[in-house]
Amino acid sequence: MKLYVKSISTGAIEKSPGFLFHSCDLREKQNVTFFSEEDQKAIEFLNDKGVKFELVDLSKCSLAMRLKAKINGVNKTPTLVLNDGTLLKGIRQIMNYFSG
Repeated sequence: MKLYVKSISTGAIEKSPGFLFHSCDLREKQNVTFFSEEDQKAIEFLNDKGVKFELVDLSKCSLAMRLKAKINGVNKTPTLVLNDGTLLKGIRQIMNYFSG
């Protein structure tokens, strides 16, 4: 099983004293990466249920991988692709599948 999610990164850039508008004076201050609320709920729900899955972060995948996922029907996150190819889109479908 694969769970497709998208992470969100908030990178802040800090300018150090030196030459004005020179790229070597810029440095990343802090980069915080997190998942949307729905993606995070899906991850926690599957972990709580003891379901083994591969986490695929589309934000960190290559363009080819993202296109392949889109062609295969992954157009919303979270999407869980079962071993038989069934797509469960959104936290409600995922929870209904494992709660029933």
